[in-house]
Amino acid sequence: MTEPRRRFPHKLYLVLLDNRDGPSIRAGRSLWALQRPMSYYAGENRDEEIVVPAGFVTDLASIPRLVWSFYPPDGPWVKAAIIHDFLYDTQGDGRWNSTTGVSRAEPYSRAESDGILLEGMAERSVGRWERFVIWASVRLGGQRGWDRAGELREARQKLGKATVKKAGPAVAASPAKPA
Repeated sequence: MTEPRRRFPHKLYLVLLDNRDGPSIRAGRSLWALQRPMSYYAGENRDEEIVVPAGFVTDLASIPRLVWSFYPPDGPWVKAAIIHDFLYDTQGDGRWNSTTGVSRAEPYSRAESDGILLEGMAERSVGRWERFVIWASVRLGGQRGWDRAGELREARQKLGKATVKKAGPAVAASPAKPA
């Protein structure tokens, strides 16, 4: 019997969005862009692939600042949060710029997207209580984000295109030491 496919098969490569005046911030949160695509395999059989393209812009986990000491935006749930942001921004259809990042024919619903967040956090070994609190918060307060998808998609696509073009190599080579 073979082991099931990992839900997150790749490392996460992010670039902090920055300009000459300081970091790119929206609503008090730093913005990040994926430097490389990130895949996720959803569903019970892990046969539905979701690919977040390079250049996609995220604020990581949209957790209120008041609780950052307990649930920081860059906690162990960050990969699941990025997949969730992507599904919300595309209203589950995965269309972003000229790519389609969802392998199944029908778009994910908001409830399915929230379920994928829960599933992804479990894959990342986030504790049951933390998973429940984050998932329940999204279920209670996420409708506005889902409804604003078109507006956010356009803004993030513009930021992401500029970032990917300017991003340097993933690993900088160290200079050779003189003999």
